[in-house]
Amino acid sequence: MMFKFPSTVRILEWGCLLVVGFLVLYPLFWLLLGSIKPSLNSPEYNLDAFVAIYQADYMGEVLRNTAVMSIGVTILSVLIGVPLAWIVGRTDTPFKDYISMIAILPFIMPPVVVAVAWAYLGTPRVGFVNLFWKWLAGTNEPLFDIFTMGGLIFVMALSLAPYVFIFTVTAFKNMDPTLENAAHVSGANQWQTTLRITFPLAAPAILSGALLVFIQSLEIFAIPATIGVSGGIYVFATQLWRMMIGIPPNFSHAAAMSVPILLICGLALWGQTKALGRSAKYTTIGGKSFQPRLVHLGRLKWVALGFAGSYLLVSAILPLLTLIYGTFISNRGRPPTLDFLTLEHLREMLFGDGGDVILRSIGNSLFLSFIGATVGIALAAVVAFFVVRSKWKARGTLDFLALIPVAIPGAVIAIAMMWAYIREPFNLYHTIWIILLAYITRFLPFGVKAVSNAITQIHEELERAAAVSGANWFVVFWRVLVPLAMPGIVAGWIILFVSMMRELSASIMLFSSNNEVIGTILIQLYDEGLFSHVCILSLIIVILSLGSVALVRWITKQKDVGGLT
Repeated sequence: MMFKFPSTVRILEWGCLLVVGFLVLYPLFWLLLGSIKPSLNSPEYNLDAFVAIYQADYMGEVLRNTAVMSIGVTILSVLIGVPLAWIVGRTDTPFKDYISMIAILPFIMPPVVVAVAWAYLGTPRVGFVNLFWKWLAGTNEPLFDIFTMGGLIFVMALSLAPYVFIFTVTAFKNMDPTLENAAHVSGANQWQTTLRITFPLAAPAILSGALLVFIQSLEIFAIPATIGVSGGIYVFATQLWRMMIGIPPNFSHAAAMSVPILLICGLALWGQTKALGRSAKYTTIGGKSFQPRLVHLGRLKWVALGFAGSYLLVSAILPLLTLIYGTFISNRGRPPTLDFLTLEHLREMLFGDGGDVILRSIGNSLFLSFIGATVGIALAAVVAFFVVRSKWKARGTLDFLALIPVAIPGAVIAIAMMWAYIREPFNLYHTIWIILLAYITRFLPFGVKAVSNAITQIHEELERAAAVSGANWFVVFWRVLVPLAMPGIVAGWIILFVSMMRELSASIMLFSSNNEVIGTILIQLYDEGLFSHVCILSLIIVILSLGSVALVRWITKQKDVGGLT
């Protein structure tokens, strides 16, 4: 049912469009303007900043590093995510539900946690994996050096492979088996069918996941900042950071450097949207008209289990064990026996010198995440309501504006925010409120998607009955739609909360004294070499993230939105 609301609602619709448009377009306008201004207060406009950065000695290396990293991460993520998705979606491998959980676990763990854990695991001289290898092989040569381009690609792929898995496993599970059945009738065996029919049909979904990984690889700051910078490897995100921490900060060069990356991410997002559209032609979502044909692996199912287990080991188990070890061990390098276990590091970090800064950063993160998630999901609910239920002609524009931040890397959002909010009448620079605005703007699409999905699944007869009974649009929205969509709204709130708690790309450029967040303090502790402090703070982030996800699962089990359809 598509409601035709009275004219009073048009005011709210236009108001919603103006709010979303301001959040998204106002900073982007200043970003583009800033790229052609020599300085913040200069009345002149020219292209000197573009010329300067692309003639700079470092720029060729930064572009080359970024391209190699992004392409390498995308390829490796596909090589990890697609086999896992095929194992879960189209084979008779046992424990597939557990494999699904394994595949998305790195998605839950913040990239900064995975990065610092592998920095401690893969250091050539004293990394735990290399120490074990030296003992096992009786050699003084390390197995590998994590602070290389290969190590950077490896760690980033561990965090981003779940994107490929999530997109591809749905395509495998919902794929119409007609062509596969025809291939079997024609005499093709199951492996020929898989290679010639199944994987080509899933290609649009694979491409969609790969393009999203490509965008995310340009966006993530934590892993290049810990793994890359330690090895002298600078990419787009870390080079922007260097520009912004310089004395004085080079705002115009940072803006000029952001514009091409913004265009590249926009093109990648457009390609992903097209790929998803093509994917819909090859899948069936009903799920009741057919039973997908499973590939019987025989003894190879144990190989499949081993592949999934290996991914779990390197992406989650080893990093978590490293963090737990570092939290409770008295000195790095000691064996984890009772004689060397202590709580002293925890006491020192929270209650010793500098403990007030760490506690303040945790408080700031909780405050920003709670307020940001609450405001963000409220705005997202209104946007989703107008996009899904109204007949307003501009609802497509509203939906498009709310989607734009998906294609904007966090570092670029930070640069845009600084240009927009460093001047009157919205001078928020060096305040906590500019971080809050960045969070709401950046993660608004996640909230809109979560609430839109919930509203779409609700039968419209209930709203129609309320309207027939004389209820106005507000009563329909507040008394009928919101309660029915509440599980989706709550799930969206927690998604925003977790995303904001783990955010670093924008925070690292926007924070100031007294406005630190947990991620920025973690990077500072890592740079200072405080091993145990880093492990403790990382575990706090993991506990908050996993606890929030567990709460989402509990809420969705208590009251499933799908049950209303």
